[in-house]
Amino acid sequence: MKLRIWPALFVPCMLLSVAAAADDEPPPRPETAKATAYLNQVQLQGVSSMPRERKTLAQILKAQTLFQQHRQLAPQATLTYRVYARLSAADLPRADLALLSEQGRVPIPLDPQQRFVADPAWAKLDPELEIRSKLADGRVTWRPDIRTPGWPDAEQRLGDLRLQCRVAFASGLARTDPGWIRVLSGLFGSNNDECNRPDWSPSNFAERPIFSVSLVHGERRLRLNQRNLHGLFDDQGSIYDWGFLLRDRMFRVPLGDPTWPDETRVVFEYMDSPEPAVNEGLAQSNHPFAAAARSLQAGQSEEEEIRALMGKAKLKVLRFESGLQIWRYWQAGAKPAAPSASAAAAATASPMAAERGTELVLLLNAEGQLQKLAFTERR
Repeated sequence: MKLRIWPALFVPCMLLSVAAAADDEPPPRPETAKATAYLNQVQLQGVSSMPRERKTLAQILKAQTLFQQHRQLAPQATLTYRVYARLSAADLPRADLALLSEQGRVPIPLDPQQRFVADPAWAKLDPELEIRSKLADGRVTWRPDIRTPGWPDAEQRLGDLRLQCRVAFASGLARTDPGWIRVLSGLFGSNNDECNRPDWSPSNFAERPIFSVSLVHGERRLRLNQRNLHGLFDDQGSIYDWGFLLRDRMFRVPLGDPTWPDETRVVFEYMDSPEPAVNEGLAQSNHPFAAAARSLQAGQSEEEEIRALMGKAKLKVLRFESGLQIWRYWQAGAKPAAPSASAAAAATASPMAAERGTELVLLLNAEGQLQKLAFTERR
């Protein structure tokens, strides 16, 4: 007699991939896409209905423990939890975050940056008690926020972001998972692995909409490819529902690249910043992108002129709720014929951070007028 046990064994794992709706990787909007999995004639469809902002005290307490365990990444940093509006900025003042206790809702006060700290008294309460907003699900989300005091507003410390990733994912705060999924995750894998991968990184959110992100350590400086901003790293990032208020400030950095130490500065150029972007080698480059860029003028060049100059070059356009647009022109570079072992290792250390090729990024306003441009060429 043959026993059909494989579907029963793997269905929970398939459900794990379909139902675990991460704040970091939200599912596509229900009206535009559905997640589908197949397993021996078993078809599973749909997106998670779990409230994305609902967290438990158990997750908070685990986050506090993880923060202490990995404190060497950011010895001077503090741990808070930050609330973000996803659909409307007007939602933040009325987020009304509270602990749902047996006595009713206990309000959790937020500071001017919409952050709160864990109350030490929570350690004595039922760990399954929930913290959530009164707003309809999906209007806000929140996650750990780890920062070393004294850093400029337009910078973050790479070690802080590495610690933040470990705390967020290993505690479950970066995801919205039912209890049984949290159990399976603990049995079959560690979320810490997501913070060490050289080819991928979870998302973070800057203070304001960003145009570029650079890593700086000593004399070494690297402007990240635009692909690491605004969800472009994901092939279908344009349909993910982070698109509203969070997408224009979303970025990824190479957390798993050990060549960038914890003291590395993550420097932001905001969309509304008056400082110009770093245009690496624009004046010296013979690339057609550079020739076109040298003909453009911020505050003067219009969409029609830009399209005429760029011709048939491959273009990716992102439009934000504010009306601002990011235009990304990208041409991949030729791969070396026979790289040395050391060169190959360097090339694979963090492909998300230093993709080989030529990139021209333009910021346009809602009327199609150029506001900023950035050019990089990596051969």
